Amino acid sequence: MTAQQDHSWRSLLYVPGNNERFIARAQSRGAGAIVLDLEDSVPDDRKAEARDMTAAAIGDLREGPSRLMVRINGGLRLAVPDLEAVVQPGLAALFVPKCEAGEKLRLISDLVSELEAERGMPVGAVGLVAMIESPRGLHSADRIACADRRVRALILGSEDFATAAGMMPTPEALLLPRQQIVFAARAAGIVPLGLLDSVANYRDAEHVAAVAQRARAFGFRGATCVHPNMVPILNAAFRPSAAETDWARGVLHAMDAAHAAGRGAAVFEGRMVDKPMLDRAREILASDEAS
Repeated sequence: MTAQQDHSWRSLLYVPGNNERFIARAQSRGAGAIVLDLEDSVPDDRKAEARDMTAAAIGDLREGPSRLMVRINGGLRLAVPDLEAVVQPGLAALFVPKCEAGEKLRLISDLVSELEAERGMPVGAVGLVAMIESPRGLHSADRIACADRRVRALILGSEDFATAAGMMPTPEALLLPRQQIVFAARAAGIVPLGLLDSVANYRDAEHVAAVAQRARAFGFRGATCVHPNMVPILNAAFRPSAAETDWARGVLHAMDAAHAAGRGAAVFEGRMVDKPMLDRAREILASDEAS
């Protein structure tokens, strides 16, 4: 199963790596993945504590339904001890902040390979999620997305990016960089993650659902969240609807009949359909079947 067909990417719940109570409940939230955070949610003087707690949590949580991921720190002085602590059986992926060039991802990949080999893990098992958080990083998004075979997904750190770009983090201002994330990820065959608007009011389920559905229409296939209330909404919004799957099955049936008659196109529901629509229909059904 490729990353784009894996439903674990629909909802990725951040959990502070130093919050024992939140960690203990993480596998009961229904998220596709839990992202144990060692970066922004942890104060500088609690980094070592969070690292130890997160390392222990991976062993405790690895049998649960959600895949386990860790957001390491962006600077290498903290990232290296993070990797030493958390690369172990049960870890699915690492979120790598502040990616501005492919070299950083390749360096981390090499370090992870050494640790996997030392710890009896299949080399290459741990994926990387590249976080673009600056104009320099966005300029290199295409190269970052295909920098290493471990890179599974691409995401824009909206607040950091807006600050670095000297602009306000409004949906209008961030629309173009967010679309560039989709294009770079799609070109590399990896998962684009993100939303097109803020969901600070996570209690407004209608608003969260509308934002997530719009993001999916723009090409995103999942999103991170900081509150468990958002998890079921993201899971539903990033899954194809019944109407979409009905359309996709209809397109496959129409195209099968057309191919049998020696034609490369067909008419379905009054509209011409051909290979691009067939590819879209197959992706919709693959995503639905992965649920």
